[in-house]
Amino acid sequence: MQSGQEPGRQPPAPPTLPARPPSTRPPPRSGGLSLARLLFAAGVLLLCAWFIGNRKSPAADSGATADAHGINAAPDPGAPSSPQARVIHGEKSTTLATVDDARMSVDGQGEVLRIEGSVGRNFATGLQTLLETHPSLQRIDITSGGGYANAGLEAARMIRKRNLIVRVHSHCASMCVALWAAAAQRQMEPDAVIGLHQWNAQCDAFPSPAREECRYQIQFATDHDSSYDAWLRDAGFNQYLLDLQSRTAAEDIAVLTAPQLWANGVDFSVVARDGTRMSRAEVQRYLAAKTARR
Repeated sequence: MQSGQEPGRQPPAPPTLPARPPSTRPPPRSGGLSLARLLFAAGVLLLCAWFIGNRKSPAADSGATADAHGINAAPDPGAPSSPQARVIHGEKSTTLATVDDARMSVDGQGEVLRIEGSVGRNFATGLQTLLETHPSLQRIDITSGGGYANAGLEAARMIRKRNLIVRVHSHCASMCVALWAAAAQRQMEPDAVIGLHQWNAQCDAFPSPAREECRYQIQFATDHDSSYDAWLRDAGFNQYLLDLQSRTAAEDIAVLTAPQLWANGVDFSVVARDGTRMSRAEVQRYLAAKTARR
């Protein structure tokens, strides 16, 4: 599907989460992702992506129903069966993860913001400052494994309000996906990947009473998670992808390539490093060539 979203289109705005006491950190959505894990996943998926895009008969895959987590594909009526994601397994953490803030920098023309790193507790504040000081900013180029939910959701609202383009370099996982989905236009480089998994609050790692407050905050966020789902649905994520996100354990990551996202109805475009738009056929040839060089 080609990207044709109306920039002014607005999904339902989520309610503001209640203020957290100073002693309690906002819960992260990240599941301990690392650059190494996602780059490894990207390499593993290159061959899979090339194969998916070059199938002669998509309907021939209609019998395939489960991925590595046993999640059944649920394609839209009349559409080919959904290609399966690759699930990379991690280790469940029993200690509180530290999420550092991403590095943010604006190009010389003041039009592109480059973000590399996690969605830390100061992520939304930093983004707001740069948006206010650079009114001509049009696009965010991001590489991120996710981070704190509160900061990520607030940043997604800012991106939606400013009708920004979000382009993924390398990978965008966990809470980063909300930033990408909320964008007026979504882009990614041909070998970039998107990663989905469950919430990871790590509430048990907090001492009481912070532990109880963390659980309350997560329950509130879960009850009002329709905003996150609304952004994903508005971006074209089908029920298979939504189920994949909700059923993949927080310590694991379900990784999807551009061809897999296209096959599941996600609305985005692929661009080369220089910004040139690439067709689906060009993406397949690029992935095939990259796989052949490995």
